[in-house]
This record gives sequence, C-alpha cells and structure tokens, in this order.
Amino acid sequence: MFQAEIAKNTSTIERLQGLMKVLVIDNVPVEERSLKEDLSKLGLKVDWAQNLDEGSQKIKNGNIDVILLNTTLADINGLATIRSVRAFSRSLPLVVYTDENNKSIALDALRIGAQDYLIKSQDTPSSIARCLRYAIERQRIRYEQILDGERCTRLILENSLQAFLAMDQNGIIVDWNLRAEGVFGWSRHEAIGKPIKDLVRATPTRDAYIKNLDKILSDSPEGILNKRMEVYAIHKDGHQFPVEFGIFRIKDKSDYLYCTFVNDISDRKEMERKTKLLNEQLEQRVQERTSELMRSNEELQQFAKIASHDLQEPLRAVQGFAQLLSRRYRENLDADGNQFIDFILDGTERMQKLIQSVLEHSNIRTNDQELESVEISSIIKEVMKNLNQAISDSKATIIFGELPAIAIERSQLLQLFQNLISNAIKYAGNKAPYIVISAEKNIDEWLFSVCDNGIGIDSKYASRIFDMFARLHGRVKYSGTGMGLAICKKIVTGHGGRIWMESEPGEGSIFYFTLPAKK
Repeated sequence: MFQAEIAKNTSTIERLQGLMKVLVIDNVPVEERSLKEDLSKLGLKVDWAQNLDEGSQKIKNGNIDVILLNTTLADINGLATIRSVRAFSRSLPLVVYTDENNKSIALDALRIGAQDYLIKSQDTPSSIARCLRYAIERQRIRYEQILDGERCTRLILENSLQAFLAMDQNGIIVDWNLRAEGVFGWSRHEAIGKPIKDLVRATPTRDAYIKNLDKILSDSPEGILNKRMEVYAIHKDGHQFPVEFGIFRIKDKSDYLYCTFVNDISDRKEMERKTKLLNEQLEQRVQERTSELMRSNEELQQFAKIASHDLQEPLRAVQGFAQLLSRRYRENLDADGNQFIDFILDGTERMQKLIQSVLEHSNIRTNDQELESVEISSIIKEVMKNLNQAISDSKATIIFGELPAIAIERSQLLQLFQNLISNAIKYAGNKAPYIVISAEKNIDEWLFSVCDNGIGIDSKYASRIFDMFARLHGRVKYSGTGMGLAICKKIVTGHGGRIWMESEPGEGSIFYFTLPAKK
C-alpha cells in the first residue's frame, strides 16, 4: 500500500528536477504561436492541446510537469474545466490562464485545486513563466512532505508493538507489518494477497465475525466497525491463538482500505482462565465453609436445647435435694457440713445462671427481614425502668441527649444497652455511677459511646472482656457469669458493627460500638 505510493512520488520528484515541461490547454491558435515561443525563450518546454480531450491524452502519455489551463474551451468552460482536469490528473500543478477578471471565480478556482489564477491581459510571459516555476516548486515541496510523512508512517508501523494489517474491499490483505509476521508466522510477501478469512478459526464467533466483516466490506458502517472483538486466529504452523482487534476504514483514492491493529491476547486469556479457576475453587471453599458453619450452628442449637431441658433437669434435682438436706439436717451437722451444703447450693445457682446466659447468647440472631426503626431514647428510658432498684441503690446518674432511630430488633437493642449500663453501675467502685450516652453519624453508620466513671481496667485486657465467661475480677466482690459483654459483642457484630473499649485503672471506661444507620 505505502511502497507503491512512495515509488510513484519518487519518480515524480526526479522528473520535476529536470527540464520543466508545460502543457497549455487553450483553443486560440494565435496565442499558441506567441505564448509557446515566449515561454520557450524563457527556458520552458511547451506542448499544446486545443481541447480537453486532447489535453487528457497528452497528460496520460506522461512527462508533463505543469498545466496552464484556459477555462474557456470549445467543449467545456468555466470551473467545470478545472474539475474535469483534476478528475484525470490529481497530482499535476495547475495554473488558470483566462480572460475572465473575476475575483469570485478566481477564489473558487483556487478552492477546487488551481495553484494560481492569471489574467491574459495583465500577465507578461516572464510573470507566467515565474508563476509556472513556482507552482512546480511548490508541488515538489508538497511531494517531499508526502514522502517524509509516508516514510515516517511506515517506520511507525514497522516498529509498532501491535500487529498491523490492511485489506481491500474484498477482504484481501494488502499490507502487513513486521509485528504481524511475528504474530501470525507469515512473511509480508506470503500474507499479501491472502484472504483475511483464512486467518480465523472456524467457530460460532468466527461465523458472526465473517458475517459482520461482509457487511463492513460492503460499505456498511454497522457490525464490528470501530469495535473491539475477540476471535481465534490461525498461525502458519497450524496452532490457534486468541487475538483482539478493531477494524477501521480509511479512504484511499476512490476505494476504501480496512485496517486493524491486532493484539495476541494468549497471556491475558491464560490469566483469565487461572483467575476463573481460582474463583471457582474459592467459591467451592466458601460453600464448604458455609456448610460447616451451618452444621456448627445446628449443633449449637441442639446444645441449647439439651442445656435448656436435659442439663437443667438433673441440676434442679441436685439443687432440690441440697435444699431438702439443709432444711432437715442443718441442726444436726457441724459447721463444715453446713458450709458444704452452702457450697452445693451456691454452685448449682451459678450453674443455672451460666446455662441461662449461654442460652441467651445462642438465641441472638440477626433478623434479615425489614424492621421498623426504634428510637434509642425510648430504649434507654425502658432500661432505666428495668434497673430502677440498682440505679436507686447506687445513686447512679444517667445522661443522654438526642439519640437516633435504628432499624434493629427492639429486644436486642434493649439487651445491648441494659448490659452496658448495668455493667457501668456494677463496676462503679466506691463512687456514685455517672454514665453518659451519646451518638454521632459517620457516613452510613452511627457511632455510640457509653462512658462511665468506674474502676476501669488495664488497656491490655480491653479485648478479652468481650470473650465468653471472661472475668477480670473475683466473683466474691462482683457477681456475674462473664457473658454480658459477649452478648453485646454478638448483637453488634451480627449487624455488621464493631465494639471496643478504652479504659485505664481508676479512670473509668468508654465503650464504643457502631450500628448501621437507618436507610
């Protein structure tokens, strides 16, 4: 495609650098003799044509460097003469030589391809010769620029990291760069003249591609023109490999050329295959893990059922007989015997509380159904009613301002805040408890804080206190099962939130937790 144009333009420049030959197309015999003689004296070789047909034949015979055209001929006149000459000679410089002194016509002539517009009555032979030489020189410069551009374009294509090929309207390859040779295995000489269809594997995708390609080559802008597409190509050695390409159309003289840059995407496809395999394996592992978790939850529910019935039944029996023994024989036993009975009763009572706490923990579940929003302020007020005796005995002060509404099950919110507030009252030490509850909005969640002035704990234990049965203080001084904060954690994390604590011994504690904002 490009080599043929370069060869043609090179021969034109070589001819332009020799003796300049002018073709005058004019049907005035008197001027033929005088103008021809004058131009010859000025060093120009002149040939003459009486009409457009004769002129076109002389141009076809070659060796013409510039055309001097009278726009008033016997067979045609006006701007149509310029268009007609340009139809069979697009590369030769053309100068209009006419009697019509009309600026509008002159501008139109220059616009449709003339390099200059000369008036017969005003221009001398020397000015005509000078104008013709200038037109030839300007054309030479233009051709050199074209040559430089084509050489640059060829250089870019040959050094491109992408395979480039061009085909004609019949789908026949007409150009092929070095990268295409490496990708497909065919040399440029072997590839040119080969149908593009021979380079694509027979698949359903290929059939759609060939169908769209036929549309494109029939001048239809639909189908895959200017769109990226993937097919399997065929290498010279027979192996098949995936490629990605997009076809674009360019005008080349009177015909179209269809060009494309082709990428070998074998590495990308292999990576996609491995990624898909890894995703499938990961999905399988997730399903297996989900099944294991479901089985574990079922076992936990089964344990909760056993704990609520089978475990508590013998525990109640032990407790009942220990109470009966205490009532009937306490006076007959010594101090040690009565103490042993108290140990039994205390142990069974603590065991019952532990079992009830475990049941409470296991029964906490996230409700997937859409819930109505619950005002946190009303939750705090209900907690204060539930803990009225403890608040009164400890002279506790509970402060809260404006709090949001949260779409979470009411019973779980009640349990969450009641555990945190009762925890603050329990570990107040010798001071009257002072508890402040607040909340602030962070994008799509609420951050709550419950701050107290209690005994606090060492920060290194801040994460342990949320574990089941965690106790950092002796049960003699502070009663409980160690399940309250574990229940708080399960409620918060079950709704996608986080819970943590900041504390220092003697400086009180702040419990933070996040819950989703109302949608």
